[in-house]
Amino acid sequence: MHIFLTGASTGIGNAIAHEFDRYFKGEAFFSLSSRKKELLENLANSLNSKSAVYAADLAEPTVAEMTLDKAVAEHGPVDLLINNAGVQNINHFIAIQNDDAEKMFKLNYITPVRLMRKVLPQMLKRNSGTVVNIASIGGITPTPFMSEYCASKAALAAVTVALAGEYKNSKIHFLTVYPGPVKTAMAEYADERYEKDAMNYVPFGTAESLAKEICVAIEKKKTKVIYPAIYRTAELFRELSVWVTAQMAPEPKRT
Repeated sequence: MHIFLTGASTGIGNAIAHEFDRYFKGEAFFSLSSRKKELLENLANSLNSKSAVYAADLAEPTVAEMTLDKAVAEHGPVDLLINNAGVQNINHFIAIQNDDAEKMFKLNYITPVRLMRKVLPQMLKRNSGTVVNIASIGGITPTPFMSEYCASKAALAAVTVALAGEYKNSKIHFLTVYPGPVKTAMAEYADERYEKDAMNYVPFGTAESLAKEICVAIEKKKTKVIYPAIYRTAELFRELSVWVTAQMAPEPKRT
């Protein structure tokens, strides 16, 4: 079982690595990728499974492709691709620099798509494989001051759902994950960007619990995970959720 995991060094990616290491009883092989080599090495040393570390700037899609190619050349075809790497930008739309916005979209959407296009031919040849794309509840309920982040995650969710339909006659499994607020470094960044105590009233989950949900979803061949569970109401009552979010979203600090 060759698992290629992006954004592995911290947060959700780190939790996924530990959870899947337990699930496969140390018998999987992990290709771990992110920018932070030292943290990746620490993670690799903490796993019972064998692993390889690939430090790379995944916001450059061609670099991400070369990283995947190297992992495949060294450890064989990917059985489970987990596109977890992502970045968030919280600010007034007109205050965000074009370069920053485009880099975010590359990491959140273009890189995952490029990696899927790389692994799918071999998965189709074997008629097996799993692709997990970590989107966001923001892809269901767009949030003010996070417009382009939400757009990138909505695009990732849309392509995942579409591919599940496109390959419905194969045994390739596509899973779309919609995390709401989860206690990670990204959440800490959001807390710092908003006015004081704005995040205190938001229901949070944990990366560890989300990783367990993802593991169960793969085992049961589910097509989506919305976590924490309270955010399933955002999908059930989407128009109301969008309206409430637009009214209640806190304004970020000006920079």
